[in-house]
Amino acid sequence: MAVSMGKLRGLQQVSTEQGIFAILACDQRGALKRMMEKAGRSPIDYEAVVQMKHDIVAPLAPFATGVLLDPEYGAAQLITRDALPGRVGLVVALEETGYEDREGDRLTRLLGQWSVAKIKAMGAAAVKLLVYYNPRREAAAAYQRELVAQVARECQAYDIPFMLEPVTYPTKDGDEETFIREKPDLVVETAQHMSEFAVDLLKMEFPVHPKAGDDPGLWQDACARLDEACRVPWALLSAGVDFETYCRQLEAACRAGASGFVAGRAIWREAVEITGQAERQQFLSETMPARLRRLVDIASEHGRPWRARASHAYAAADAPADWFASYAGFAS
Repeated sequence: MAVSMGKLRGLQQVSTEQGIFAILACDQRGALKRMMEKAGRSPIDYEAVVQMKHDIVAPLAPFATGVLLDPEYGAAQLITRDALPGRVGLVVALEETGYEDREGDRLTRLLGQWSVAKIKAMGAAAVKLLVYYNPRREAAAAYQRELVAQVARECQAYDIPFMLEPVTYPTKDGDEETFIREKPDLVVETAQHMSEFAVDLLKMEFPVHPKAGDDPGLWQDACARLDEACRVPWALLSAGVDFETYCRQLEAACRAGASGFVAGRAIWREAVEITGQAERQQFLSETMPARLRRLVDIASEHGRPWRARASHAYAAADAPADWFASYAGFAS
């Protein structure tokens, strides 16, 4: 069997029966606080952030296969507030919000007093790690790869799926024009590098910068290159683009071979921005679920099942009568 039993079960818990990911992302912390501040919300304290996440997740979770949350404001908090149905898979972030800026390099920091072991113990279906990555900033890239390798080993030890989110950034700070031009190559090279590790799902950026236009040929070529680079299942993140743009991006990605989506702000951004009570309630109860259902339809129609990847293929014969005797489990 290409995939271990615990990882297999976790992937099943965050995907449809057909093997398509329809995961809601609401693990933002610093970005969410900045959005709340920009909208004029006050106070922006612990309870306000938890309540915002509750407002977003509660009406959406029933339509998702999984929900990605952070431990600081979301994971346990929304379980105890009954916002996350038991049948919906839980993915929990491992990293601190933001990054360490070291002379232009963006380095990921793991959240203190938090671990793969704790994520497994709390009943989550998968672990998520975000790493900022530019293969041309070699020292930082090597540092980030070592962190990915470490987390991959821990996820193997605890037999839990590893969702990796590599986010590219400019080779030279402030040079947006070059970054727009080199974005497809950066995303593809990043996927190649990250596919070398024991990763179960790559949460990938759309491989064309929003400011590079929406030429169908450009999109098709870039998505095809990305799919070829991904030797493990991949799903598309939303990166805060507007909803209609994301729908088009998702269809292009799924037609190329993506196995669904892990989307956040494209679905729920206005839940933070709208302050009128009646208008906001309508957005929460009607617009957000309709958006998520539309994304599910797109991914279901065009996406490639994750188990179709050779890296994660399995069959009934992979569980013989004595499978439990050789199953490694993990150390107590």
